Amino acid sequence: MKKVFMMALAAAALTFSSCGNKTNVPNESEIVDSTEVALEEANTAADEVIAQLTEKIEAKDVSALQAALETVKAKVSEFLANNPEIAKEYLAKVQNFLKENADKIKSVIGDNAAVSSLVDGIAAIPSESVDALTGAGDALKALGIDLTEKAGDAVEGAKDAAADAVEGAKDKAEEISNEVKENVKEKVGDAIDKGAADAKKKLGL
Repeated sequence: MKKVFMMALAAAALTFSSCGNKTNVPNESEIVDSTEVALEEANTAADEVIAQLTEKIEAKDVSALQAALETVKAKVSEFLANNPEIAKEYLAKVQNFLKENADKIKSVIGDNAAVSSLVDGIAAIPSESVDALTGAGDALKALGIDLTEKAGDAVEGAKDAAADAVEGAKDKAEEISNEVKENVKEKVGDAIDKGAADAKKKLGL
């Protein structure tokens, strides 16, 4: 019976070892999918604000046009904090619209300095590359976007994500450990019961 008990413990140890060696590493396709989703989000956001800008320009509504441009500024700031590549895609698409409709926009805003400053400020941010965008501190600050602060937010976000991952790993390890303990108890119990039954059988009980 002692031999059976030791065999059960060895089997449990092997089970725990195989569980502990499993590591959830994202494969290449998962990383690509994540990037595609983020780019799709940027394009969707750009399409939505472009639709708003088009509507306000056609309506010659300066106040609403200014609000839509403020939305652009806020989105650039948000995307910069999370992923400069996405910010670049979003900004380039909006800038292209502003460039193509520059004459219409000027005819609507007239001598409104605040809106004109917004349009010029958004158009002045370099979006040809991520390096150019993230290096455009002055152009971003002119719009009230503090890139240093956004970078700090991104770092804090990464720390939080890492902490969540560690906590999740601890929970998973504890769950696996509990499962192994239960399996050991069950296997040992079965082994003891079987050993007792065999012994009784040999004794004719």
